[in-house]
Amino acid sequence: MNKFNAITAVMIIISIEIFLFASSYKSAFFFFFALISLELFFYLLITDLRKDFQWIITTKDEYPQINKEGFKKFINHGYDPELGWVRKPNTEKEEIGKFGKTKYHIDSRGSRSNPGHEKLPKKISFYGDSFPFGRQVNDNETCQWYLSELTETNVLNFCVGNYGLDQSLLRLKREFPKNKTKVVVMGVVPSTIVRIMCMWKHYNEFGNTFGFKPRFILERGKLKLIKNYIDTEKKFMNYKDCLPQIRKYDYFYKTKFQKEMLQFPYLISVFCNPIRNIPLIFLVSKYKWLGKHKKLEAYPAPMNMIMRINLKLRVDMFRKNASAVRLLEKIIEEFAGYGKEKNFIPVFLLMPQKDDLLLARKKKKIYYEELINHLQNKMFAIDLTKYLVSRKDLDKIYSDDNQYGGHYSKFGNKLIAKIIYNRLKKTGSI
Repeated sequence: MNKFNAITAVMIIISIEIFLFASSYKSAFFFFFALISLELFFYLLITDLRKDFQWIITTKDEYPQINKEGFKKFINHGYDPELGWVRKPNTEKEEIGKFGKTKYHIDSRGSRSNPGHEKLPKKISFYGDSFPFGRQVNDNETCQWYLSELTETNVLNFCVGNYGLDQSLLRLKREFPKNKTKVVVMGVVPSTIVRIMCMWKHYNEFGNTFGFKPRFILERGKLKLIKNYIDTEKKFMNYKDCLPQIRKYDYFYKTKFQKEMLQFPYLISVFCNPIRNIPLIFLVSKYKWLGKHKKLEAYPAPMNMIMRINLKLRVDMFRKNASAVRLLEKIIEEFAGYGKEKNFIPVFLLMPQKDDLLLARKKKKIYYEELINHLQNKMFAIDLTKYLVSRKDLDKIYSDDNQYGGHYSKFGNKLIAKIIYNRLKKTGSI
């Protein structure tokens, strides 16, 4: 709700109040007192909850402050002026998942380490997001490691967490000339359709303030690259100057960020989107004051609600947003065309999250099925959904037990590597 609508709503309430209580100053006083008290209550409540839960946003989030310490780490370990962020060469990081502490290493070329296979021939490379990258598993537990065992080759892994297909394509074009392989696998989750529509992750993933990125748009049916506006460290610290252009091309600034922002009058703002706001405020309040917690991850119910909202968003993008689907198809076609140009076999790999599979079971229909059917008539495409949706061991395949599921586990990656290997072998690609 924008400021104009908010002020209009206040004027309407005041007008109704005057009409109803003009003959009774005492009634009017109590009405105003109750109204102001409720407004103050919601203001204090929302301001307090915002400190603990990044998915509750206010006008302060229009121009969030850049954490200097976090920014310094980001510049050293992740910032990339073209792509937004990347796994930089010769870096490492530890993570904690359901199966304990894990660690990944990035080698000198920028590919994830593949221990024991470094001297083998390179015939397959991967690009994409955190699912093919192998978050929450060790270097010798990734899909690429198991595929290396099966093919007796060194499978390269240039995937990066939270990438959209757009960033993955751009990285492929940057890395492939130096790291040529016979087969290139482009692995993404279905939510990539959301990621390709934004230029600042903060407008969709509230609080992700470092996530500036490029994106493609369609102009006369052809892809046009809108480069990352924050392409220097100086621009990062003065990002506000670039926001008018970023907002112009970011689909979610108006459709999600502004719509879900809570602002004065807070009472009206909360009830403008009651299905989201009221349960979320209740759940965060409950876990803040009644639950034992130290970090955001300990908010299971609020975060489960956010994950359900995010699932609905990507389902709606596939079913109701024809322009987003068309953009996704064109980027995939560009990937296939680049394969033809550079003489490699392009393989599009769709890697569902656990909640995608649970929804498919419930609805008995895959919401991105039309896209897959369309692609399989044009190129080599693998949808892991059909291999996983009926399995009874989903909790074993994913790294977390919640509805979202986390990333693929060691067991899951081994299973997926075998699926990919069988498909590649069947088609004569290896």
